[in-house]
Amino acid sequence: MNSCIKTACQKNAFWRRENLSLSVSDIAHAARLAEIITDDFYNDRLDLTARGISHDSAQRPRLPEAECVEILRASGVSDRDVRLYTTFVAAMDRARDATSLWNNGLRLFRDHPELFDPSVVLEMPIQELREILSVYKVSQRHGPDSDAWGVIARSLVSRESPVRRVIDSGFGDAKELLDDLRSSDRGQTCFPLLRGEKIGPMWVRMLAYPGGAKIDNIDIIPVAVDVHVRRVTENLGITKTSGISQEITKPVIHSIQSAWCNAVGTTKIGGPEGIADTCAALDTALWVFGKHGCSHCKKVGHRVPISSACEQCQFRVSS
Repeated sequence: MNSCIKTACQKNAFWRRENLSLSVSDIAHAARLAEIITDDFYNDRLDLTARGISHDSAQRPRLPEAECVEILRASGVSDRDVRLYTTFVAAMDRARDATSLWNNGLRLFRDHPELFDPSVVLEMPIQELREILSVYKVSQRHGPDSDAWGVIARSLVSRESPVRRVIDSGFGDAKELLDDLRSSDRGQTCFPLLRGEKIGPMWVRMLAYPGGAKIDNIDIIPVAVDVHVRRVTENLGITKTSGISQEITKPVIHSIQSAWCNAVGTTKIGGPEGIADTCAALDTALWVFGKHGCSHCKKVGHRVPISSACEQCQFRVSS
Protein backbone atom coordinates (compact mmCIF):
# COMPACT_ATOMS: atom_id res chain seq x y z
CA MET A 1 0.00 0.00 0.00
CA ASN A 2 1.49 3.35 -0.99
CA SER A 3 2.13 6.13 1.51
CA CYS A 4 -0.89 8.33 0.65
CA ILE A 5 -3.28 5.39 1.03
CA LYS A 6 -1.63 4.40 4.31
CA THR A 7 -2.02 7.95 5.58
CA ALA A 8 -5.68 8.01 4.54
CA CYS A 9 -6.36 4.76 6.38
CA GLN A 10 -4.74 6.10 9.54
CA LYS A 11 -6.18 9.61 9.32
CA ASN A 12 -9.53 8.79 10.84
CA ALA A 13 -8.41 6.00 13.17
CA PHE A 14 -10.60 7.55 15.84
CA TRP A 15 -13.64 6.30 13.93
CA ARG A 16 -12.40 3.04 12.44
CA ARG A 17 -13.72 -0.04 14.25
CA GLU A 18 -12.68 -2.63 11.70
CA ASN A 19 -10.42 -2.97 8.69
CA LEU A 20 -12.30 -2.86 5.41
CA SER A 21 -10.05 -4.78 3.03
CA LEU A 22 -10.13 -2.49 0.02
CA SER A 23 -7.38 -2.54 -2.54
CA VAL A 24 -5.59 0.59 -3.68
CA SER A 25 -7.64 0.52 -6.89
CA ASP A 26 -10.88 0.12 -4.89
CA ILE A 27 -10.05 3.20 -2.82
CA ALA A 28 -9.08 5.18 -5.93
CA HIS A 29 -12.40 4.20 -7.53
CA ALA A 30 -14.35 5.31 -4.43
CA ALA A 31 -12.37 8.55 -4.31
CA ARG A 32 -13.30 9.34 -7.90
CA LEU A 33 -16.97 8.73 -7.18
CA ALA A 34 -16.74 10.96 -4.09
CA GLU A 35 -15.29 13.72 -6.28
CA ILE A 36 -18.07 13.40 -8.86
CA ILE A 37 -20.93 13.28 -6.34
CA THR A 38 -19.74 16.26 -4.30
CA ASP A 39 -18.85 18.28 -7.41
CA ASP A 40 -22.30 17.71 -8.92
CA PHE A 41 -24.07 18.45 -5.65
CA TYR A 42 -22.22 21.59 -4.58
CA ASN A 43 -22.22 23.00 -8.10
CA ASP A 44 -25.91 22.26 -8.63
CA ARG A 45 -25.32 19.80 -11.45
CA LEU A 46 -27.49 16.90 -10.32
CA ASP A 47 -29.94 16.22 -13.16
CA LEU A 48 -33.36 15.89 -11.57
CA THR A 49 -35.46 16.77 -14.58
CA ALA A 50 -36.84 13.22 -14.72
CA ARG A 51 -38.15 13.85 -11.21
CA GLY A 52 -39.96 17.00 -12.33
CA ILE A 53 -37.36 19.35 -10.85
CA SER A 54 -35.70 21.74 -13.30
CA HIS A 55 -32.29 23.31 -12.79
CA ASP A 56 -33.83 26.69 -11.95
CA SER A 57 -36.51 25.26 -9.68
CA ALA A 58 -36.86 26.38 -6.06
CA GLN A 59 -37.36 22.71 -5.27
CA ARG A 60 -33.71 21.89 -5.97
CA PRO A 61 -32.62 19.45 -3.24
CA ARG A 62 -30.75 20.86 -0.29
CA LEU A 63 -30.10 19.72 3.23
CA PRO A 64 -33.22 20.61 5.23
CA GLU A 65 -31.23 22.05 8.12
CA ALA A 66 -29.20 24.25 5.74
CA GLU A 67 -32.34 25.60 4.09
CA CYS A 68 -33.94 26.39 7.45
CA VAL A 69 -30.78 28.05 8.78
CA GLU A 70 -30.61 30.24 5.68
CA ILE A 71 -34.18 31.39 6.36
CA LEU A 72 -33.32 32.17 9.99
CA ARG A 73 -30.23 34.15 9.03
CA ALA A 74 -32.20 36.12 6.44
CA SER A 75 -34.58 37.16 9.23
CA GLY A 76 -31.70 38.48 11.35
CA VAL A 77 -31.24 35.59 13.78
CA SER A 78 -27.79 35.58 15.43
CA ASP A 79 -25.20 32.86 14.89
CA ARG A 80 -25.56 31.77 18.52
CA ASP A 81 -29.32 31.36 18.14
CA VAL A 82 -28.79 29.45 14.91
CA ARG A 83 -26.55 27.03 16.81
CA LEU A 84 -29.12 26.70 19.60
CA TYR A 85 -31.81 25.94 17.02
CA THR A 86 -29.52 23.38 15.39
CA THR A 87 -28.69 21.78 18.73
CA PHE A 88 -32.21 21.32 20.05
CA VAL A 89 -33.72 20.18 16.76
CA ALA A 90 -30.84 17.80 16.02
CA ALA A 91 -31.56 16.06 19.32
CA MET A 92 -35.03 15.20 18.00
CA ASP A 93 -33.69 13.83 14.69
CA ARG A 94 -33.92 10.06 14.90
CA ALA A 95 -35.85 7.57 12.77
CA ARG A 96 -38.03 10.23 11.13
CA ASP A 97 -38.36 12.40 8.05
CA ALA A 98 -35.66 15.04 8.36
CA THR A 99 -37.34 17.61 6.12
CA SER A 100 -40.54 17.62 8.16
CA LEU A 101 -38.64 17.80 11.44
CA TRP A 102 -36.49 20.78 10.49
CA ASN A 103 -39.42 22.66 8.97
CA ASN A 104 -41.47 22.02 12.10
CA GLY A 105 -38.53 23.21 14.17
CA LEU A 106 -38.42 26.38 12.08
CA ARG A 107 -42.11 27.05 12.76
CA LEU A 108 -41.49 26.45 16.45
CA PHE A 109 -38.57 28.89 16.49
CA ARG A 110 -40.65 31.57 14.81
CA ASP A 111 -43.63 31.20 17.15
CA HIS A 112 -41.81 30.26 20.37
CA PRO A 113 -38.20 31.46 20.24
CA GLU A 114 -38.12 31.23 24.03
CA LEU A 115 -37.96 27.43 23.75
CA PHE A 116 -34.49 27.82 22.27
CA ASP A 117 -33.25 29.96 25.18
CA PRO A 118 -31.84 27.49 27.74
CA SER A 119 -32.38 29.82 30.72
CA VAL A 120 -36.06 30.31 29.81
CA VAL A 121 -36.61 26.59 29.29
CA LEU A 122 -35.36 25.94 32.83
CA GLU A 123 -38.14 28.13 34.24
CA MET A 124 -40.85 26.50 32.12
CA PRO A 125 -43.11 23.77 33.55
CA ILE A 126 -42.22 20.50 31.84
CA GLN A 127 -45.86 19.88 30.91
CA GLU A 128 -46.00 23.20 29.02
CA LEU A 129 -42.78 22.35 27.17
CA ARG A 130 -44.12 18.88 26.34
CA GLU A 131 -47.38 20.25 25.00
CA ILE A 132 -45.76 22.84 22.72
CA LEU A 133 -43.21 20.38 21.29
CA SER A 134 -46.03 17.94 20.65
CA VAL A 135 -48.33 20.47 18.99
CA TYR A 136 -45.56 21.57 16.62
CA LYS A 137 -44.65 17.92 15.89
CA VAL A 138 -41.07 18.53 16.90
CA SER A 139 -41.16 15.79 19.52
CA GLN A 140 -42.04 12.23 18.62
CA ARG A 141 -41.91 10.39 21.93
CA HIS A 142 -43.28 13.41 23.74
CA GLY A 143 -42.30 12.54 27.31
CA PRO A 144 -38.68 11.44 26.74
CA ASP A 145 -38.12 14.07 24.03
CA SER A 146 -39.30 16.98 26.16
CA ASP A 147 -37.32 15.65 29.14
CA ALA A 148 -34.19 15.54 26.94
CA TRP A 149 -34.86 19.09 25.72
CA GLY A 150 -34.98 20.26 29.33
CA VAL A 151 -31.82 18.39 30.35
CA ILE A 152 -29.87 19.83 27.40
CA ALA A 153 -31.05 23.32 28.38
CA ARG A 154 -29.94 22.75 31.99
CA SER A 155 -26.52 21.50 30.87
CA LEU A 156 -26.04 24.58 28.69
CA VAL A 157 -26.85 26.86 31.66
CA SER A 158 -25.18 25.06 34.55
CA ARG A 159 -21.95 23.71 33.04
CA GLU A 160 -18.97 25.41 31.46
CA SER A 161 -18.19 22.89 28.74
CA PRO A 162 -16.97 22.50 25.14
CA VAL A 163 -20.59 22.20 23.96
CA ARG A 164 -21.59 25.42 25.67
CA ARG A 165 -18.47 27.22 24.42
CA VAL A 166 -18.97 26.26 20.79
CA ILE A 167 -22.59 27.44 20.87
CA ASP A 168 -21.68 30.73 22.55
CA SER A 169 -18.43 31.53 20.76
CA GLY A 170 -18.54 29.52 17.54
CA PHE A 171 -15.21 27.78 18.21
CA GLY A 172 -14.60 24.17 19.19
CA ASP A 173 -12.74 20.94 18.65
CA ALA A 174 -14.55 17.93 17.18
CA LYS A 175 -13.06 15.33 19.52
CA GLU A 176 -13.63 17.48 22.62
CA LEU A 177 -17.23 18.04 21.56
CA LEU A 178 -17.91 14.34 21.00
CA ASP A 179 -16.35 13.51 24.36
CA ASP A 180 -18.44 16.20 26.06
CA LEU A 181 -21.66 14.87 24.51
CA ARG A 182 -21.03 11.60 26.35
CA SER A 183 -20.38 13.27 29.70
CA SER A 184 -22.51 12.86 32.83
CA ASP A 185 -23.24 15.00 35.85
CA ARG A 186 -24.07 13.24 39.11
CA GLY A 187 -25.01 10.13 37.20
CA GLN A 188 -27.23 11.83 34.62
CA THR A 189 -26.36 12.17 30.94
CA CYS A 190 -25.72 15.84 30.15
CA PHE A 191 -26.79 15.76 26.50
CA PRO A 192 -29.38 13.01 26.01
CA LEU A 193 -30.26 12.11 22.41
CA LEU A 194 -27.33 14.20 21.12
CA ARG A 195 -24.74 11.65 22.26
CA GLY A 196 -25.71 8.89 19.81
CA GLU A 197 -23.19 7.37 17.41
CA LYS A 198 -24.99 8.90 14.43
CA ILE A 199 -26.51 12.08 15.87
CA GLY A 200 -23.38 13.25 17.73
CA PRO A 201 -21.02 13.47 14.73
CA MET A 202 -23.85 14.80 12.56
CA TRP A 203 -24.48 17.58 15.10
CA VAL A 204 -20.79 18.54 15.07
CA ARG A 205 -20.94 18.76 11.28
CA MET A 206 -24.08 20.90 11.53
CA LEU A 207 -22.28 23.30 13.87
CA ALA A 208 -19.70 23.88 11.16
CA TYR A 209 -22.18 23.70 8.29
CA PRO A 210 -24.65 25.33 8.27
CA GLY A 211 -23.96 26.65 11.78
CA GLY A 212 -20.84 28.59 10.78
CA ALA A 213 -18.71 27.47 13.76
CA LYS A 214 -14.97 26.94 13.35
CA ILE A 215 -14.36 23.32 14.35
CA ASP A 216 -10.82 21.98 14.68
CA ASN A 217 -10.22 18.30 13.81
CA ILE A 218 -13.41 18.21 11.73
CA ASP A 219 -11.79 15.45 9.67
CA ILE A 220 -12.58 12.87 12.38
CA ILE A 221 -16.28 13.24 11.58
CA PRO A 222 -17.45 10.29 9.46
CA VAL A 223 -20.37 10.10 7.06
CA ALA A 224 -23.64 9.62 8.93
CA VAL A 225 -25.03 6.30 7.77
CA ASP A 226 -28.79 6.09 7.24
CA VAL A 227 -30.88 4.25 4.67
CA HIS A 228 -30.09 6.80 1.96
CA VAL A 229 -26.32 6.73 2.48
CA ARG A 230 -26.28 2.95 2.74
CA ARG A 231 -28.24 2.60 -0.49
CA VAL A 232 -25.98 4.85 -2.57
CA THR A 233 -22.85 3.26 -1.10
CA GLU A 234 -24.00 -0.23 -2.00
CA ASN A 235 -25.43 0.70 -5.38
CA LEU A 236 -22.09 2.16 -6.40
CA GLY A 237 -20.25 -0.96 -5.24
CA ILE A 238 -18.21 0.86 -2.60
CA THR A 239 -18.85 -1.81 0.07
CA LYS A 240 -19.87 -5.44 0.09
CA THR A 241 -22.63 -5.00 2.66
CA SER A 242 -25.61 -5.44 0.31
CA GLY A 243 -26.15 -9.07 1.35
CA ILE A 244 -26.31 -8.23 5.05
CA SER A 245 -29.55 -7.64 6.96
CA GLN A 246 -31.52 -4.61 5.83
CA GLU A 247 -31.14 -3.18 9.33
CA ILE A 248 -28.34 -0.66 9.63
CA THR A 249 -26.14 -2.56 12.07
CA LYS A 250 -22.84 -1.42 13.56
CA PRO A 251 -20.74 -3.61 11.23
CA VAL A 252 -22.52 -2.08 8.23
CA ILE A 253 -22.07 1.44 9.59
CA HIS A 254 -18.38 0.95 10.28
CA SER A 255 -17.71 -0.65 6.89
CA ILE A 256 -19.41 2.21 5.03
CA GLN A 257 -17.69 4.86 7.13
CA SER A 258 -14.28 3.24 6.69
CA ALA A 259 -14.69 2.93 2.92
CA TRP A 260 -15.60 6.61 2.45
CA CYS A 261 -12.96 7.68 4.98
CA ASN A 262 -10.27 5.95 2.95
CA ALA A 263 -11.60 7.48 -0.26
CA VAL A 264 -11.81 11.04 1.05
CA GLY A 265 -8.31 10.79 2.53
CA THR A 266 -6.80 10.44 -0.94
CA THR A 267 -8.54 13.24 -2.83
CA LYS A 268 -9.93 16.77 -2.74
CA ILE A 269 -13.71 16.91 -2.83
CA GLY A 270 -14.44 20.54 -2.05
CA GLY A 271 -17.47 21.59 -0.06
CA PRO A 272 -18.48 24.54 2.12
CA GLU A 273 -15.94 26.43 4.20
CA GLY A 274 -15.25 24.62 7.43
CA ILE A 275 -15.91 21.10 6.16
CA ALA A 276 -14.27 21.09 2.71
CA ASP A 277 -12.29 17.97 1.74
CA THR A 278 -13.64 15.94 4.67
CA CYS A 279 -16.22 13.21 5.17
CA ALA A 280 -18.47 15.90 6.63
CA ALA A 281 -18.65 17.50 3.18
CA LEU A 282 -19.21 14.16 1.47
CA ASP A 283 -21.90 13.29 4.04
CA THR A 284 -24.20 16.08 2.92
CA ALA A 285 -23.80 15.23 -0.78
CA LEU A 286 -24.31 11.49 -0.22
CA TRP A 287 -27.55 12.06 1.70
CA VAL A 288 -29.06 14.17 -1.09
CA PHE A 289 -27.74 11.79 -3.76
CA GLY A 290 -29.29 8.81 -2.00
CA LYS A 291 -32.61 10.46 -1.15
CA HIS A 292 -33.28 12.01 -4.56
CA GLY A 293 -31.30 9.55 -6.67
CA CYS A 294 -31.15 5.96 -5.41
CA SER A 295 -34.40 6.04 -3.43
CA HIS A 296 -36.28 7.27 -6.51
CA CYS A 297 -34.79 4.50 -8.64
CA LYS A 298 -35.78 1.90 -6.07
CA LYS A 299 -39.31 3.28 -5.98
CA VAL A 300 -39.82 3.23 -9.77
CA GLY A 301 -37.95 -0.07 -10.20
CA HIS A 302 -35.34 1.01 -12.73
CA ARG A 303 -32.34 3.29 -13.03
CA VAL A 304 -32.98 6.99 -13.64
CA PRO A 305 -29.49 8.59 -13.63
CA ILE A 306 -28.87 11.98 -12.04
CA SER A 307 -25.07 12.14 -12.38
CA SER A 308 -22.20 10.55 -14.26
CA ALA A 309 -21.54 8.67 -11.02
CA CYS A 310 -24.68 6.68 -11.84
CA GLU A 311 -22.76 4.99 -14.66
CA GLN A 312 -21.19 2.83 -11.94
CA CYS A 313 -24.54 1.88 -10.41
CA GLN A 314 -25.09 -1.83 -9.75
CA PHE A 315 -28.79 -1.51 -8.93
CA ARG A 316 -30.82 -4.36 -10.32
CA VAL A 317 -34.59 -4.48 -10.68
CA SER A 318 -36.15 -7.18 -8.51
CA SER A 319 -37.86 -9.89 -10.52
